[in-house]
Amino acid sequence: MLDITTEFAAVVDSQDEYTHNGGGSHKSNTSQARLFSQLAKQRHEEIASDAFTVDDSYKKNEAGYWKSESNTWDLLERLYALRAQVPADEDSEDSVMREDNDSDEHSVPEKHSSITATAFSSVQELMVANSQLSEYVEVRRWLEENAPPFQPVETRKGYLFYTRRNIKERERLAGSSEKAAAIVGRIVTEADPDSTSRQRKELAFEDAEYECGLLRTLFEYVRRGRADNAMDLCIESDEPWRAASLKGGLFWRDPKLEADSEIPVDGSDATDIDVRPPHPAGNINRTLWKQACAALAQDDNNELYERALYAALSGRLDEVLLVSGSWEDHVWAYVNTMVESQIDQGIKDASVLYTPAQNTSLGHVQSKHPSVRDIKQVFDSLATHESASLRSEAGEPFHALQMAIITNTFQDYVIEFARKLSAQELSDDESDLLRVVVHSALYLRSLGFDMPSDAVDVLLGEYIGHLTTDRRELVASYFLQTVSDAIPVRMNLLRIGEKQGLDADAIAKRTSELVLLKYASTASSTMSGETEFALAEPAEPITDEELDQVRAIEWITSSPQLYEHALVETSRLVRQFLLAGRTNAATQLLNSLPDDFVQQDWLKGVRDPASPATGGSENSDAVSMSSDLFADLSGNHRGQSAGIASHVHEYIHLLSLCDAYAHYSTWAETLCKQPVDTGRLGSRVQTQWLEWKDTIVASTERAIHMFRTQLLEVDWLSTQTLCIDVDSLEIISDELAQRLNDLARLREIYIPETVFRLHSILFDTRDAVPQNLKHSLDLAQLVADESLGIYRQLAKASPAHPRGRLAAFMGLMRRSAFETLCIQQEMQADKPPLLAGPSSSISGGLV
Repeated sequence: MLDITTEFAAVVDSQDEYTHNGGGSHKSNTSQARLFSQLAKQRHEEIASDAFTVDDSYKKNEAGYWKSESNTWDLLERLYALRAQVPADEDSEDSVMREDNDSDEHSVPEKHSSITATAFSSVQELMVANSQLSEYVEVRRWLEENAPPFQPVETRKGYLFYTRRNIKERERLAGSSEKAAAIVGRIVTEADPDSTSRQRKELAFEDAEYECGLLRTLFEYVRRGRADNAMDLCIESDEPWRAASLKGGLFWRDPKLEADSEIPVDGSDATDIDVRPPHPAGNINRTLWKQACAALAQDDNNELYERALYAALSGRLDEVLLVSGSWEDHVWAYVNTMVESQIDQGIKDASVLYTPAQNTSLGHVQSKHPSVRDIKQVFDSLATHESASLRSEAGEPFHALQMAIITNTFQDYVIEFARKLSAQELSDDESDLLRVVVHSALYLRSLGFDMPSDAVDVLLGEYIGHLTTDRRELVASYFLQTVSDAIPVRMNLLRIGEKQGLDADAIAKRTSELVLLKYASTASSTMSGETEFALAEPAEPITDEELDQVRAIEWITSSPQLYEHALVETSRLVRQFLLAGRTNAATQLLNSLPDDFVQQDWLKGVRDPASPATGGSENSDAVSMSSDLFADLSGNHRGQSAGIASHVHEYIHLLSLCDAYAHYSTWAETLCKQPVDTGRLGSRVQTQWLEWKDTIVASTERAIHMFRTQLLEVDWLSTQTLCIDVDSLEIISDELAQRLNDLARLREIYIPETVFRLHSILFDTRDAVPQNLKHSLDLAQLVADESLGIYRQLAKASPAHPRGRLAAFMGLMRRSAFETLCIQQEMQADKPPLLAGPSSSISGGLV
C-alpha cells in the first residue's frame, strides 16, 4: 500500500522542479499539485481494486476520500496555473471572480476585434481578455473530466425496429381484430423522429425503452464534455439526424479570415493547439440553433433527458437541474449556464463580416431560476437548498475546500481552518484535511501567491506534530518550503519544531543539505569549467539561486552547535562561488554569518605580535575582520583536530581574499575621484587634491598590506599553509579530492589576478606616493620567490589564458621600468627623451 505521507514529503523535497520554473530554469512541466493528485489517484485505485462488498461502507468511504482529494489537487493545479499568468495588478481576490452585482448585464471586458473576425476568433479573444470566463471554462472542464463513470447504452442498428415491425403488423391485420385496433390506438403510425410529438402517440415499448437509455447516455456524454462520443453513438445507432442536431454548437470559422493561432478556444492545455480546417466550418447561425435547442428543452412532451440534453447545449438551467443529483452536477449546470451566457454575449458584441440570421419567435419560457452572475451565489444557494442531501453534500469538507479554490478565497479558508484548529473546533472529517491544506498552502506559497504566514505556521506546526510520532525524518522537508522567507520567519519554524520535541539542529542541518543539493549540478558544471568565467565586482547584486544557497547556510548558523558544520559548508560554498568568479556572492555569504561565528576554541594558538590588525575599518562586515583573524591564527593550533584547523585556515584565507577585493573596489573608486590640474586651478583645487591624496595614501597602504601579507606572502590556499597533510593519508576521499582540486584551481585564478591588481595599486598611485613606482618593480622579486612559487601560477595555462600570464606580468615590469627611466630622464638636463615605451594595451585583469 502506498505510504502517502512519505510520498508527499518526497514531492516536497523535489520542489525546485516547479518553484524555479517561473525563472525560466525549470526542469519539468509537472507541478507539485499534479504529482499530489497522481498520488491520491493511485491510492484510490489501490483501494478500489480490492474486492469488497456493497455493505463495506468503510472501504467505500475511503475510496471516495482519495477520489475527492485527487480531484481537489487537480482543481488547484488548473486554476492557479491560470492565475499565475494574470498580471500582478489584475490578480486580486476581487478581480478574478468578480461581477457587478448591481448590474443586470454580464461584465464582458472590451476587446479588440476586426471586421473579419469569426465567431471562433471572437471567442478566442474573449478567453484571453476575460480571466473570469477562462476560470469558469476551466471549472467546467474539471467537473466534466472528473465526473463519475456511467454505463452507456449499447449501440443498436435499425432505427425504431420494433415500432416499424408493429406498423407493418398493423398494416397486415388491416383492422381485422380488436388487437390491431388497440395497437393502432397507442402506437405511432409513422416511424419518423417527430411522429411521437406530432401524433401524440408512443413508440413500441422496446424502442421507447432504448430511446430513454440513448437520450440519457447522450446527456451523460455532454455532461462529461464528450459531445463527440454522443454524436458517434447517434450515428452508430442509425440516428444521424440527432447527431446533426448536436453538431450545431460548433463555432463558425473561416480559414481565409483567421491567422494561425495557438490559443485554445475552450481553456484547454497549451498542448491542444488549434488546427485550422481547410474549409469554412461550424454554424454561423449558432444563436438560432441554441434557441431551437431551448425550445426543445421547454417542451414538456419531450422525454426528461432529451429536455436536459438540449437545455445543456443551449445553456438553459431549469431542465438540467431536473436530472442533476449530486453537488458536482448542480455546480456544472450553473457554471455551464454562465459560460454559455458570456460566450453568447461576446459573440453578439463582436463586429463580424457575416451577420447570422435574425432570431425567430419560437416561443421562450422564462427560467424559474434567476440568472447567476457570481459563482459565490451558486455555492450559497446549494448550501441553503431545499434538498437535505444536497445541503449535506455542500457542507462536506472537500466541497468547502473546492469552493474556496474556485472563488479564490483560499487565504480566508486557511485562516479559518487554523482558527478552528487552534480552538479545537474541527470535526473529524475536517481534521483529515490537514495534510491537504498544509501542502496546498505551501504549494501556492512556492508559486509566489501570498499566504497568511501566521495561519500557515499554525497548520504546519500541527502537521509536524503528527510527523513526530513515526515520521521524524520527514520533518525537514516542510521547513524547506519556507527557505525563501526572512531569517526571523525561518527561525520561528525551528522553534515550532522544538515545541513538538524535535531536534532543531538536525532539522536545520538536513534542510540546508536539501537546498544545497538542488544546485549540485550547477556547481559541478561551474567547477568543471563548462560555464564562461567572468570576475564579478563585490558590489554587484547576486542571483536568486545564489541567495537561496546563502540562506541555506543561514539554517546551519542558527545554532552554535552547528558552527563547525557550517564552517565546512561555508568554505565549500565560497569556493564554489569564487570558482565561478562570483566574488559578490562569496562576500554576501561571509557577511551573512553571525557575529560570534568564529569560535575562540578555533583560534587557540600563539598570537603573532608582529601581525598587524586592520584597525579603523570602514565597515563592520565579516570580511573586514580578516587581518585580525590572521593574527589569531598565526602559530600552531593547540587543542584542535587537524581537520578543524585546516578548515579554519581555509575560511580565513577565503575571507581575506573577499576582504582584499572589496577594499580594492573601494580603492579604485577613490582613485577615480582624483582632482585634475591642481597647478592651474587655484588653491581650492589644490586643497581638494591634498585631501584626496591623504585619502588615497591611506587606502593604498591598507590595500598593499592586505594583498601582500594576507594573500601573496602567505602561500594562499596551499595545502601546506592549510595544514593538509596529504602524504600521510592512505586513502583520499572523494570529498577531499574535490576540495584539493578546488583549492588548486582557486590558486591558479586568484594568485595571478592578485599580482596584477597589486601592480595596478602601486603603479597608478605613483604620483601620490612616488616610492610606489619602485615598489611596483619590486614585485618581480616577490613573484620569483621560490618558497612562494607565484611564478608557477603565472606560468600555468587556463581556459581564460591559454598561454598563461607570465608574459603579461613581464609586460607590466617593462612598463614600470620604462616609467622609471622616463622620470630619471626628466631629472637630468640635456638628455634626449626616450623614443618609445611598452605597449599600453597590456592588461592583467580578468574583466
